[in-house]
Amino acid sequence: MNNKPFEFHGTPGGYFKVFLVSLISAYIPLFGWAFSFNYTNEWVADNLTISGRRITYHAEYWDTFKFLLKNLLLIIITLGIYVFWFTPKQYRYIVDHASFVEQAQL
Repeated sequence: MNNKPFEFHGTPGGYFKVFLVSLISAYIPLFGWAFSFNYTNEWVADNLTISGRRITYHAEYWDTFKFLLKNLLLIIITLGIYVFWFTPKQYRYIVDHASFVEQAQL
C-alpha cells in the first residue's frame, strides 16, 4: 500500500516536449509567456495525483495573459520590487485554477 498523498507521474520525455514548447514560445513576449505558463501548469496537473485523485488545470489563456500583463507592468513600475508580491500571487493563481478532475466536470 502506498502512503504518499502526493504522486507525480511526469516523464523525462513528457517534460522535454514541455521544455521545447516553452522555450520556443518564450520568444513571443507576453503572448508566448501566457501560453507557456498555462501549458506547463497543465502538464504538471495532468501528471499529479493527490491521495489518488487526479488534478486538472483550467485557466483561460486571456485570463492568464491579463494576469501576467498587469503584474509585469507593476514589476516594471516598481523597478522589480513588486516581484516579491508577484511570486506568491503566481502560486495562488495556479492553485485557484486547479481542481480535482471530478470537481471540474460538475
